[in-house]
Amino acid sequence: MSAIPIDVDDPKLQYRIDTYVIPEASRREFDEAMQRNMAFIEKLPGFLGHVVFEKAGGPTTFNLTTMAVWESKDAYERAGEEVRAHYRRIGFDPPATLARWGVRGEQGVFRATSGK
Repeated sequence: MSAIPIDVDDPKLQYRIDTYVIPEASRREFDEAMQRNMAFIEKLPGFLGHVVFEKAGGPTTFNLTTMAVWESKDAYERAGEEVRAHYRRIGFDPPATLARWGVRGEQGVFRATSGK
């Protein structure tokens, strides 16, 4: 994530967490697309930061996990609209591209809980 101080337990924050299985042959293209996407997303209102986790061990099949943090549900939803419009403008079809690369993934939006 960026160096922006946030209260990770703030219930208003929205965490977009994506997990991927990326074949090594597609990794460079995937990383380049992710960087282009982040260059667009980081300018959107309400975006607080992004971090990428690469698998270092353990039994999961996923080898890459990303997390983007948004200040609110509204900011996240507005950003989603902007991203989809951006993809249409540049002719980027994420499902088709991921399928061509052989990438499998799961996405979800999360909020922090106190763990209690």
